[in-house]
Amino acid sequence: MDAKEQIHITSYTDARGKLSVIEGARDIPFAVKRVFFISDVPANAVRGEHAYKHNEFAVCTSGSCKIRISDGKTETLHALCSADAGVLIPAGTWRTLYDFSADCVLTVLSDAHFSPKDYIFDADAFFGTEE
Repeated sequence: MDAKEQIHITSYTDARGKLSVIEGARDIPFAVKRVFFISDVPANAVRGEHAYKHNEFAVCTSGSCKIRISDGKTETLHALCSADAGVLIPAGTWRTLYDFSADCVLTVLSDAHFSPKDYIFDADAFFGTEE
């Protein structure tokens, strides 16, 4: 799975508004087992700052934010600002979420149920900078 490009989300628009669709194992390369939302983030707050052992897909369903993703060798930056595109966050990559607009709702789909054992919070160990 590659986080280099954003994935376009299929949307249908008519006089009643827009309907956007994400189907697991069809639009994104995994079956969805968990969905969570990040919202009401205080100004200048940073979220994430960890690696996760499973795959995720993130889309701003309202507002905007930025996501930095790193595998320790390559880093990509994604500005999410609509429900028309999202970004894959591959398993085993470090993610930092920041620059949240006041109205941001970040929706994240995961291929695994929650388990605290699946998170890596030690940046030095992850990036190999321990002394």
